[in-house]
Amino acid sequence: MRAFPFPDRLESREELKRDILYHRIPEEDREAICDMAWERGRKAACEILEQYPGMKLPEIAGKEGLKLKYAEEEKVNAALRTFGEYSVRENKMILYQGSIKKWAQANELPFEEAQELVSAHEFFHFLECTRLGETSKLYMVPTLRIGRLTLASSGIRALSEIGAHGFARTYFEKRKEQ
Repeated sequence: MRAFPFPDRLESREELKRDILYHRIPEEDREAICDMAWERGRKAACEILEQYPGMKLPEIAGKEGLKLKYAEEEKVNAALRTFGEYSVRENKMILYQGSIKKWAQANELPFEEAQELVSAHEFFHFLECTRLGETSKLYMVPTLRIGRLTLASSGIRALSEIGAHGFARTYFEKRKEQ
């Protein structure tokens, strides 16, 4: 078992390498934008824990108007297992209990703790849509250029995931201190 099943600040930088637009990010910007996204997640977790001291994520979600759905199944698409997702349209967090149970066992975590971690990760995506704005849009790369003229730009999706990792990890560590 790893000491912690979510990446830390340095490990989360690997997420950026898997982004489809990674090759368009200047090398000198990569570390800084990862740290910016991580810090955004960390700060958001500290603010939520200060706003809702002693409360667990399902309670916090309810106070924030976010619906929770506990789906019993595992969700696997191709080779990727999904543990949870946030639906913007329905303002709902869906937690896939079958997937979370397997992940908890693989990481020797109690199921409730694993579910709280997955919830924290998805809750950050909720915060992006309701309070923070999209972390992926904090750094834009040109996707269509004609000469020096940029016609289209795109955000980096991996930054949102890095922010969510920062949120979940900070949430978990700070909750342990409470």
